Amino acid sequence: MNSEKIKGYCEEALSITELQGVQDGLAFLIGEKFGLVYYQLKTAHNKLKFLYPDSIHENQNNSIPLGNKALQLSYTLTINENYKGVFEQVDRLEEVMDQFIEEIRESFLIQDIQDYLSSYPRLSFKENAPVNDMEFLEEGPSMTAKDIFSEVEDILIVDEMKKLFT
Repeated sequence: MNSEKIKGYCEEALSITELQGVQDGLAFLIGEKFGLVYYQLKTAHNKLKFLYPDSIHENQNNSIPLGNKALQLSYTLTINENYKGVFEQVDRLEEVMDQFIEEIRESFLIQDIQDYLSSYPRLSFKENAPVNDMEFLEEGPSMTAKDIFSEVEDILIVDEMKKLFT
């Protein structure tokens, strides 16, 4: 994703805002487009999370003995070789996320962004919304555990996003 595509998303969100309001414009931009990038970055970070222990004391079972330099070097080289794509993906996604944040801030008032995020919206990039409101009102199965976990995950992600727009 490049800066032109991000600007295009922002322009489309502004068009949606003119027709349907700020909440819908930001739902498209943050909930659908930016949310996907943020989620991909978070997933990539999680893949790398335990490769390099923060503290030997916290990760006694998984740490390499400090005295064995050859093993440490081998481990580092193996990690770099096997996870090179993930490291590159993280770098690329961090750049895209920074561009997205900058463009969103230039396109919308910070107060509108904060109000939108404070409403704890569902992130539409992963949401399977009902086709119409009448289907939702009909008798049907209640929320599944997957739905509940998805909503909780959305709340946690939105809470993290709020920190990016303060």
